[in-house]
Amino acid sequence: MSRLDELLQQGQQRFSQGDMAGAEQAFAAAAQLAPQAWQVHFNLGMCRDRLGRREAAFTAYEKAYQLAPDHVPCITNLAVNAFNLGKTEMALQLTLRQVELEPGNALAYDNLGQIFRQLGQYEGAELSLRNALLLAPDTPNLHNNLGLILLDQNKLAEAEQAFLQALRLAPQHADAMTNLSTVLQAQGRTAEALEHCRRATALIPRSAVTWTNLGNVLKSMGLHQEALEAQRQAIALAPDYALAHWNYAMSLLALGQLEAGWQEYEWGAAAGTRTRFAATLPRWQGEDLAGKHLLLRAEQGLGDTLQFVRFAPELQRRGAKVTLECQPSLIPLLQGVAGIDHLVPQTGELPADAWGCQCYLPLMSLPHLLHIGLADLPGPIPYLPLEAARVRHWQDMLGPRSRFRVGLAWAGNPRHRNDHQRSCPLAQLVELLAVPGVEFISLQLPAAELSQGLRDVTAGIRDFADTAAIVSQLDLVISVDTAIIHLAGALGRPAWLLLPRDADWRWLQERQDSPWYPSLKLYRQKMPGQWLPVLQSVRRDLESLAGNARPKMQDM
Repeated sequence: MSRLDELLQQGQQRFSQGDMAGAEQAFAAAAQLAPQAWQVHFNLGMCRDRLGRREAAFTAYEKAYQLAPDHVPCITNLAVNAFNLGKTEMALQLTLRQVELEPGNALAYDNLGQIFRQLGQYEGAELSLRNALLLAPDTPNLHNNLGLILLDQNKLAEAEQAFLQALRLAPQHADAMTNLSTVLQAQGRTAEALEHCRRATALIPRSAVTWTNLGNVLKSMGLHQEALEAQRQAIALAPDYALAHWNYAMSLLALGQLEAGWQEYEWGAAAGTRTRFAATLPRWQGEDLAGKHLLLRAEQGLGDTLQFVRFAPELQRRGAKVTLECQPSLIPLLQGVAGIDHLVPQTGELPADAWGCQCYLPLMSLPHLLHIGLADLPGPIPYLPLEAARVRHWQDMLGPRSRFRVGLAWAGNPRHRNDHQRSCPLAQLVELLAVPGVEFISLQLPAAELSQGLRDVTAGIRDFADTAAIVSQLDLVISVDTAIIHLAGALGRPAWLLLPRDADWRWLQERQDSPWYPSLKLYRQKMPGQWLPVLQSVRRDLESLAGNARPKMQDM
């Protein structure tokens, strides 16, 4: 027996015995003797996979694939390894090749769907899973995976049916139970969601995922202490499970436990709920800033940038020069805002010189490093500057004010996962438009088909500096939870915020005021999806406010 045969036999024997380290050693030596044998590199990759050495496994699989580019196991294992290492485009091309070679392989279509989903190409992901189900219609995992892709697209009714079908085929499928509870929660069916969550945790009590989902449902029902306990249980079971920490942060912040919440909020990048910035610059960790040039990087939505930019002056007080990289539509508004020396548009990649900055910080990490608590809010209000020329322009555009003037915004970004809950159908706002003595101005962008009695001036809005000038000319803003409400609050203008039952953490619990913005009044749903009682309360208050203001308006 040759030395090569001895090594291969030894590797196979140790692999079958579960001795992966010994098997790897034998196959690595065999690869030196037979560098053109794809099977040796493939087996070496399998050993390294089981040892958790992903990069080394990738190298071995890649060599096997180069030697046998049409061998499906080489393609499959290299694609899975590439996907797990974040080499998503490579995984996509490999899996497309696998589907070409094995058009009857349902698992290949499933893998293709997961890759498309990771790339945010949901149509391709859904088509791939439906193809997989044509080949294997009685496979519960395929129905579950299709449900997840439908949920990503906010196709709640279809997602519900996919998860239910998975449970018909496998009644004890805990993942399908957990995912079904997410759909039910999104539809406001929280009691049903809770039932499925409890069943899932009973089936797999050591699953951090099921406990995390249970915590989310409890939080949406207003059972915050129980939610905290569920989230703590998830973290105890999986201390490095980023999503559990993120959801724990949401509960802590909603309960006003800001400093503890900010610490857990730092898990957001790992959980995929905050921007993961490339490590082009060192991140500021709270060290001395004297003489440093710091890059603040905006993340998430426009409202988040408007809310958190208030903390920038503290960086200047600590001796830093501050550049803010933010959404281009906010740059005209933020020109001259306190605490910012320079504004640059957010485009994704930093220039080679990083605008001369020596370190960076995500904007929404500022409260954590500055140890912001409720007692530190709101800070100086207003903190957004108004451009005098724009104010004069919009005074002329809006014309003389003879009635109480109210701006309305009723919908947020439709791509936001929770938008179907936080947005209010315009048809329901007709309840307000009948209030006498009020001129209603639409602040809704993009422009929508409007009801009679609602004036549209949005065609003249170029950016948020224009919107700010309009808001400065209003007596009141009434809006759902969008950037408009942050704009009004940061300008110190009166605003009424319409909130869903499961409101965002920043509006805390049960309060009618906001420590972030003293000029806000909060109106909350009592039951999920029920806007009519909210709007009836708003109408009564608006009738009173407009009626009291009418003599003053006539005097103008």
